[in-house]
Amino acid sequence: MEIRQLIRDVRRNLAVALAAFVLCVVAGGAAAFLPAKQYSASTLVAVQAAPGAIGTISNVGELISIVSPQLPAEATSATNVARARANVPEPYRSIGASVSATVDPGTFIVTITAKSSNKVAAADFANAVANRLNFVQPRPAESGYELTQLSPATPPSSPSNPRLPIVLGAAAFGVILGIFAAMWAAGIRRRLSRVTEVKERIGATVLGEIPRVAVTGLRPTDLFVKHSEPMAMEAFQELRSNLLISLPAGASAMIAVTSCDPGEGKTSVSTNIAWALAAQDRHVTAIDCDLRKPALHTQMGVPFGPGVTSRRTEDALAHASRTPNPYLDVIPAGIIDRHPSDIVSAHLPLLIEQLRERHETAVIDCPPLIGVAETVLIATMVDLVIVVVDARRFNPERLQQCLLRLDTANTNVAIVLNRVRFNRKRRDGTYGYGHFRRADAPPQVAPAPMATPSVTPPRSGRGGPVPNGRRAGVERSDALRVSEPTVLRSSPAEPTPGSSGTPGTPRPIENPGQTGYWQR
Repeated sequence: MEIRQLIRDVRRNLAVALAAFVLCVVAGGAAAFLPAKQYSASTLVAVQAAPGAIGTISNVGELISIVSPQLPAEATSATNVARARANVPEPYRSIGASVSATVDPGTFIVTITAKSSNKVAAADFANAVANRLNFVQPRPAESGYELTQLSPATPPSSPSNPRLPIVLGAAAFGVILGIFAAMWAAGIRRRLSRVTEVKERIGATVLGEIPRVAVTGLRPTDLFVKHSEPMAMEAFQELRSNLLISLPAGASAMIAVTSCDPGEGKTSVSTNIAWALAAQDRHVTAIDCDLRKPALHTQMGVPFGPGVTSRRTEDALAHASRTPNPYLDVIPAGIIDRHPSDIVSAHLPLLIEQLRERHETAVIDCPPLIGVAETVLIATMVDLVIVVVDARRFNPERLQQCLLRLDTANTNVAIVLNRVRFNRKRRDGTYGYGHFRRADAPPQVAPAPMATPSVTPPRSGRGGPVPNGRRAGVERSDALRVSEPTVLRSSPAEPTPGSSGTPGTPRPIENPGQTGYWQR
């Protein structure tokens, strides 16, 4: 992590860092000032050979090396300490002390330490234990060794538990803990805000966020017709708005939807994107190119049959299934008879070319990027690739690996975060209005009779039936119509066919050749 990023994280989470620092300082102050002062006094006792036993004991050094390790345990035994207490003067006997002892195996010097809340009591207890240890030893003439107190214990001048080092150590630890707490809080915020994390760590554009819904396997009809999940419907409407800003107006647009791994919701996002685009009177064809595990027909509620795997493009378009939305058709995957990448490379370019000639928008459900060969091939044929990322198991390294694979396709890439946990403010609506619900919708009023019914323009450009079997004169139901403005672009002056108008009167038509941001 860079120093600048660290400073930004600490500034943004200064309250968390200060709370951690104050907590450490309070804990250090409590550890320094709450316990009573303790004084430590020590005395040194040396184990030496007895002068009168040198002639009788041949190996006195070996004897001392055997006896000296046993002396600390003998000095700190309960019996020895209790009898040594009797030799402590009465004013300090009742105060008490804790006694410990160690021995240096190289010099055979025993260190006896006594700790007490009174400095004089500590020194008296250390000397009393040393004298008692010397008293219980055998006579030097018989044992061959003797104990000599080198330096008697004296009352210490300062306590053994100083307060200032503890407080300074707690403050230093508090600074370190505060920095780590700020970094941890920044990481939590980035995990909650996946958009920020994707932008900062990967640099990809987040096109939209889809909230987590309680119902699994939600179909577009449940979302856009029955309005069972209004928050999710609003999210797809917002995603559609972001797409329409970038897609060419009035021209064909090819959109591929994929993910890094299976189970991230790419098929659900594909179906709902296709329905949301078709809800704006845009002719959309949803194509199932996930030939290994086709599921688009199930989400759309259409039967499984011939489709992408058909040998002829006309057959694939003829087998397109109709949906309750008259502007949306579905081409299923079909039954594979060879490797899926061979089918995609042979059939999909002709199918996309045919759809571009008909000025239709295609939403292609692709296999996952990792471990599949045909997804990168599809990416080279489309205008935009949408990578669906499950926010619950977001892995930046995995997403970066997927984007590196798409770099070879030389196409535009955008990210859609799926199953995002929204906070309460966002769930209830930012402005307090709440999301659209069917129960809140105004009552529908029957339209007044018109002289000529509104019809949808034919896809083939002629008045006859279109290749998928739907006639041009199908009237669209009001339940599926979205009242949004349609931008009409005027062409050069051209007289209206079949009318007696004057020359030079412009006819408003859409310009199918307009280019947009996503077009390469």
